[in-house]
Amino acid sequence: MPRDGADIVRRMPDPVAIVVLEGDQTGQELLDQALRVLEPEVIGAPLDLRRFDLSLQARRESDNAIVHEAAAAMRDAGFGIKAATVTPEGADDVGSPNRILREDVGGRVIIRTGRRIPGVTPVAGVHHPISIVRMAVEDAYGAEQWREGTSGADDEVAFRTERITRGTCRAVAEYAFRQARRMGGRVYGGPKWTVSPVYEGMLKEEMDAAA
Repeated sequence: MPRDGADIVRRMPDPVAIVVLEGDQTGQELLDQALRVLEPEVIGAPLDLRRFDLSLQARRESDNAIVHEAAAAMRDAGFGIKAATVTPEGADDVGSPNRILREDVGGRVIIRTGRRIPGVTPVAGVHHPISIVRMAVEDAYGAEQWREGTSGADDEVAFRTERITRGTCRAVAEYAFRQARRMGGRVYGGPKWTVSPVYEGMLKEEMDAAA
């Protein structure tokens, strides 16, 4: 019992920092709605939402400095939630903020998990969740690209030089098998190693080792 009739004070936990990366168009609208379910009265805990404007206009005005600042904040906080953003097509424009964020925070894996929608008949009788695990960096993301020949002519040639490291292949492969263990599922690999034994064969080797 409290002494002297003092009230019991329920102390709220310290706020958890989450970096909010604002975006463009409907992406921002969806983010605003997603944040509604994180209100303290909903989840019962306070949050420290640290906002960064990653709209196309803000990225252009800062020459992507705002993206690097957001990535640094994500490294410190450990959590981030991002709206969809516009990636301009021009080679001389600001490019993809997703690529910059992944590189700055050291992210190597992208995962997308699809779950069955109640009342919707699944294709081919597949009822279990399916997770797609793929590389977040290197490969086509960092490829050097160029063209040679006469523009628009039949002899114009497009080139692309890609690179991957064994460390990234290993991270992706091992994450895929850990995800499968959590889900009670199987891993199906996608490297075209029979055609590209040197390049895509490296991922195949790491998938075999992870298995």
